[in-house]
Amino acid sequence: MPPIKATEFDGDFSEFLHQYKYQPMLTRKLDGLGDGGLTPELINEIVLWKVDRYVSVDGEQLRRVDALLQLKPGEHEQARSVLEELLQVHGVDLPMASTFLRFRNPSVFQIIDRHAYRALYGRDYKLYPQTSLQKKIAVYFAYLDDLRSLCGQKGLKFETADRVLYMFDKKTNGGL
Repeated sequence: MPPIKATEFDGDFSEFLHQYKYQPMLTRKLDGLGDGGLTPELINEIVLWKVDRYVSVDGEQLRRVDALLQLKPGEHEQARSVLEELLQVHGVDLPMASTFLRFRNPSVFQIIDRHAYRALYGRDYKLYPQTSLQKKIAVYFAYLDDLRSLCGQKGLKFETADRVLYMFDKKTNGGL
């Protein structure tokens, strides 16, 4: 059956607008911009809205992430509750959560993504949005332990290891 064109529809289009529930808080904010000028921050919010990657983390969650700055190398498991909370935020999965943590405290956390994972383990990253939180956290903490071990073996600086593995994988193993 061919698609129905809007010009052929005889019903009430307003019903479709009532069903529109896409990123409701951000949509309201962006719809209400008025005559104010665009800023780089607003452009980023618009881009994230469009690709459905906008993340809404509240002030208390941000304070808990900031508190991770006090952790020392090897103490990553003390961040379990913060990581669990981040993984429950719409638009945040393990690669994004690990990015937040890495930029907060790079001596403790590094980014896990498909390239870095494949470079470290020689196999594909097999975690999906529906994978349990506990499995994601276990994989991430094991990854950090194994990454720290690799850094010791190869004389890599832990704080930039995710970048080294990302580029290593892209150059030596190709695309995903």
